[in-house]
Amino acid sequence: MELTKPKKKTLTDRVHDGILEMIIRNTTQDEIVFNESQLMEAFGVSKAPVREALVRLCSEGVLRIIPRYGYVVEKLTDRDEEDVIRMRILLETEALKSNFSRIVPHRLDEIRAQIERSCASADMDVWGIWEYNEEFHLMLASYGENQILTRFLGESLQIHKRIYARRWWRERSSLNTRSDSAPHMRIYQALCEGDLEAGMRVLRQDIASGCIT
Repeated sequence: MELTKPKKKTLTDRVHDGILEMIIRNTTQDEIVFNESQLMEAFGVSKAPVREALVRLCSEGVLRIIPRYGYVVEKLTDRDEEDVIRMRILLETEALKSNFSRIVPHRLDEIRAQIERSCASADMDVWGIWEYNEEFHLMLASYGENQILTRFLGESLQIHKRIYARRWWRERSSLNTRSDSAPHMRIYQALCEGDLEAGMRVLRQDIASGCIT
Protein backbone atom coordinates (compact mmCIF):
# COMPACT_ATOMS: atom_id res chain seq x y z
CA MET A 1 0.00 0.00 0.00
CA GLU A 2 1.63 3.23 -1.14
CA LEU A 3 0.92 6.22 1.03
CA THR A 4 0.46 9.57 -0.64
CA LYS A 5 -0.27 13.00 0.68
CA PRO A 6 -3.96 13.78 1.04
CA LYS A 7 -5.24 15.00 -2.29
CA LYS A 8 -5.24 18.67 -3.09
CA LYS A 9 -8.65 20.21 -2.53
CA THR A 10 -10.75 20.88 -5.58
CA LEU A 11 -13.09 23.85 -5.91
CA THR A 12 -15.97 21.54 -5.04
CA ASP A 13 -14.11 20.39 -1.90
CA ARG A 14 -13.63 24.00 -0.80
CA VAL A 15 -17.29 24.86 -1.36
CA HIS A 16 -18.33 21.66 0.45
CA ASP A 17 -16.22 22.48 3.51
CA GLY A 18 -17.25 26.13 3.37
CA ILE A 19 -20.94 25.21 3.53
CA LEU A 20 -20.23 22.77 6.35
CA GLU A 21 -18.41 25.51 8.24
CA MET A 22 -21.36 27.89 7.77
CA ILE A 23 -23.62 25.22 9.29
CA ILE A 24 -21.29 24.60 12.21
CA ARG A 25 -20.77 28.28 13.00
CA ASN A 26 -24.52 28.91 13.17
CA THR A 27 -25.31 29.47 16.85
CA THR A 28 -29.00 30.24 16.47
CA GLN A 29 -31.88 27.80 16.44
CA ASP A 30 -33.14 29.26 13.16
CA GLU A 31 -33.40 26.84 10.26
CA ILE A 32 -30.75 27.46 7.61
CA VAL A 33 -31.92 27.24 4.01
CA PHE A 34 -29.38 27.22 1.18
CA ASN A 35 -29.94 27.76 -2.51
CA GLU A 36 -27.55 27.61 -5.44
CA SER A 37 -27.59 31.30 -6.39
CA GLN A 38 -26.96 32.38 -2.80
CA LEU A 39 -23.95 30.07 -2.51
CA MET A 40 -22.57 31.01 -5.93
CA GLU A 41 -22.48 34.62 -4.77
CA ALA A 42 -21.06 33.77 -1.33
CA PHE A 43 -18.17 31.72 -2.72
CA GLY A 44 -17.70 33.59 -5.99
CA VAL A 45 -17.94 30.43 -8.10
CA SER A 46 -20.04 29.01 -10.90
CA LYS A 47 -23.04 26.71 -10.47
CA ALA A 48 -21.20 23.41 -11.10
CA PRO A 49 -19.03 23.23 -7.93
CA VAL A 50 -21.92 24.53 -5.81
CA ARG A 51 -24.31 21.90 -7.15
CA GLU A 52 -21.70 19.14 -6.76
CA ALA A 53 -21.02 20.21 -3.15
CA LEU A 54 -24.75 20.29 -2.34
CA VAL A 55 -25.30 16.83 -3.85
CA ARG A 56 -22.40 15.47 -1.79
CA LEU A 57 -23.72 17.05 1.41
CA CYS A 58 -27.12 15.49 0.75
CA SER A 59 -25.52 12.07 0.23
CA GLU A 60 -23.65 12.53 3.52
CA GLY A 61 -26.89 13.27 5.36
CA VAL A 62 -25.94 16.87 6.14
CA LEU A 63 -28.55 18.51 3.91
CA ARG A 64 -31.96 17.56 2.59
CA ILE A 65 -33.46 19.08 -0.54
CA ILE A 66 -37.03 20.37 -0.49
CA PRO A 67 -38.29 21.06 -4.03
CA ARG A 68 -39.02 24.75 -4.76
CA TYR A 69 -37.70 25.68 -1.30
CA GLY A 70 -34.01 24.88 -0.99
CA TYR A 71 -31.54 22.77 0.92
CA VAL A 72 -32.19 22.49 4.66
CA VAL A 73 -29.87 21.21 7.36
CA GLU A 74 -30.45 17.79 8.86
CA LYS A 75 -29.82 18.42 12.54
CA LEU A 76 -27.65 16.05 14.57
CA THR A 77 -28.82 15.14 18.04
CA ASP A 78 -26.74 14.08 21.03
CA ARG A 79 -28.00 10.54 20.38
CA ASP A 80 -26.67 10.74 16.82
CA GLU A 81 -23.23 11.64 18.19
CA GLU A 82 -23.28 8.73 20.61
CA ASP A 83 -24.45 6.31 17.92
CA VAL A 84 -21.77 7.22 15.37
CA ILE A 85 -19.02 6.91 17.98
CA ARG A 86 -20.40 3.55 19.08
CA MET A 87 -20.54 2.38 15.47
CA ARG A 88 -16.96 3.44 14.81
CA ILE A 89 -15.71 1.66 17.91
CA LEU A 90 -17.46 -1.56 16.88
CA LEU A 91 -16.13 -1.41 13.32
CA GLU A 92 -12.59 -0.31 14.08
CA THR A 93 -11.88 -2.59 17.02
CA GLU A 94 -13.19 -5.54 15.04
CA ALA A 95 -10.99 -4.54 12.10
CA LEU A 96 -7.91 -4.16 14.30
CA LYS A 97 -8.51 -7.52 15.98
CA SER A 98 -9.05 -9.26 12.65
CA ASN A 99 -6.12 -7.55 10.93
CA PHE A 100 -3.60 -7.74 13.78
CA SER A 101 -1.41 -10.42 12.20
CA ARG A 102 -1.37 -8.52 8.89
CA ILE A 103 -0.38 -5.26 10.55
CA VAL A 104 2.29 -6.57 12.93
CA PRO A 105 5.02 -6.52 11.77
CA HIS A 106 4.25 -6.05 8.06
CA ARG A 107 2.56 -2.62 8.03
CA LEU A 108 4.24 -0.76 10.90
CA ASP A 109 6.51 1.31 8.65
CA GLU A 110 3.52 2.52 6.64
CA ILE A 111 1.63 3.48 9.77
CA ARG A 112 4.57 5.43 11.18
CA ALA A 113 5.09 7.20 7.86
CA GLN A 114 1.47 8.36 7.86
CA ILE A 115 1.76 9.71 11.40
CA GLU A 116 4.99 11.53 10.57
CA ARG A 117 3.38 13.19 7.55
CA SER A 118 0.52 14.43 9.71
CA CYS A 119 3.02 15.82 12.23
CA ALA A 120 4.91 17.63 9.47
CA SER A 121 1.78 19.45 8.30
CA ALA A 122 1.59 22.22 10.88
CA ASP A 123 -1.10 24.89 11.20
CA MET A 124 -3.76 23.05 9.21
CA ASP A 125 -7.39 24.04 9.45
CA VAL A 126 -9.88 21.68 11.04
CA TRP A 127 -10.64 20.02 7.71
CA GLY A 128 -6.97 19.26 7.01
CA ILE A 129 -6.55 17.72 10.44
CA TRP A 130 -9.64 15.60 9.94
CA GLU A 131 -8.40 14.44 6.54
CA TYR A 132 -5.20 13.06 8.08
CA ASN A 133 -7.19 11.55 10.96
CA GLU A 134 -9.61 9.88 8.56
CA GLU A 135 -6.72 8.57 6.45
CA PHE A 136 -5.13 6.95 9.52
CA HIS A 137 -8.30 5.16 10.65
CA LEU A 138 -9.29 4.00 7.16
CA MET A 139 -5.74 2.74 6.61
CA LEU A 140 -5.85 0.57 9.75
CA ALA A 141 -9.24 -0.83 8.77
CA SER A 142 -8.25 -1.46 5.14
CA TYR A 143 -5.57 -4.06 5.82
CA GLY A 144 -8.14 -6.82 6.18
CA GLU A 145 -9.52 -6.06 2.71
CA ASN A 146 -13.09 -6.19 4.03
CA GLN A 147 -14.70 -3.77 1.62
CA ILE A 148 -18.09 -3.76 3.35
CA LEU A 149 -16.57 -2.87 6.72
CA THR A 150 -14.40 -0.17 5.13
CA ARG A 151 -17.40 1.30 3.31
CA PHE A 152 -19.48 1.51 6.48
CA LEU A 153 -16.54 3.04 8.32
CA GLY A 154 -16.14 5.65 5.58
CA GLU A 155 -19.80 6.60 5.93
CA SER A 156 -19.48 6.80 9.72
CA LEU A 157 -16.40 9.02 9.38
CA GLN A 158 -18.31 11.43 7.16
CA ILE A 159 -20.91 11.89 9.89
CA HIS A 160 -18.22 12.14 12.55
CA LYS A 161 -16.45 14.84 10.53
CA ARG A 162 -19.35 17.19 11.15
CA ILE A 163 -19.58 16.24 14.84
CA TYR A 164 -15.83 16.75 15.25
CA ALA A 165 -15.82 20.20 13.67
CA ARG A 166 -18.88 21.31 15.63
CA ARG A 167 -17.31 20.24 18.90
CA TRP A 168 -14.08 21.96 17.97
CA TRP A 169 -15.89 25.19 17.20
CA ARG A 170 -17.77 25.07 20.50
CA GLU A 171 -14.71 24.30 22.63
CA ARG A 172 -12.02 26.27 20.81
CA SER A 173 -14.10 28.99 19.14
CA SER A 174 -11.90 28.58 16.09
CA LEU A 175 -11.65 26.32 13.09
CA ASN A 176 -7.88 26.86 12.81
CA THR A 177 -5.58 24.76 14.96
CA ARG A 178 -2.64 22.38 15.04
CA SER A 179 -2.61 18.65 14.53
CA ASP A 180 -2.13 16.40 17.56
CA SER A 181 -0.87 12.98 16.52
CA ALA A 182 -0.27 11.70 20.06
CA PRO A 183 -3.25 9.28 20.14
CA HIS A 184 -2.21 7.72 16.83
CA MET A 185 1.37 7.41 18.01
CA ARG A 186 0.17 5.56 21.13
CA ILE A 187 -1.76 3.14 18.93
CA TYR A 188 1.36 2.66 16.81
CA GLN A 189 3.53 2.03 19.89
CA ALA A 190 1.09 -0.60 21.17
CA LEU A 191 1.22 -2.33 17.79
CA CYS A 192 5.03 -2.22 17.81
CA GLU A 193 4.94 -3.97 21.19
CA GLY A 194 2.54 -6.58 19.83
CA ASP A 195 -0.01 -5.58 22.47
CA LEU A 196 -3.41 -5.95 20.84
CA GLU A 197 -5.39 -5.18 24.00
CA ALA A 198 -3.51 -1.92 24.57
CA GLY A 199 -3.94 -0.99 20.92
CA MET A 200 -7.68 -1.58 21.08
CA ARG A 201 -7.96 0.35 24.34
CA VAL A 202 -6.17 3.42 22.94
CA LEU A 203 -8.15 3.16 19.70
CA ARG A 204 -11.43 3.24 21.65
CA GLN A 205 -10.22 6.27 23.61
CA ASP A 206 -9.17 8.07 20.43
CA ILE A 207 -12.55 7.53 18.76
CA ALA A 208 -14.58 8.40 21.86
CA SER A 209 -12.63 11.61 22.43
CA GLY A 210 -13.93 12.98 19.15
CA CYS A 211 -10.31 14.00 18.42
CA ILE A 212 -10.64 17.00 20.74
CA THR A 213 -7.37 17.19 22.63
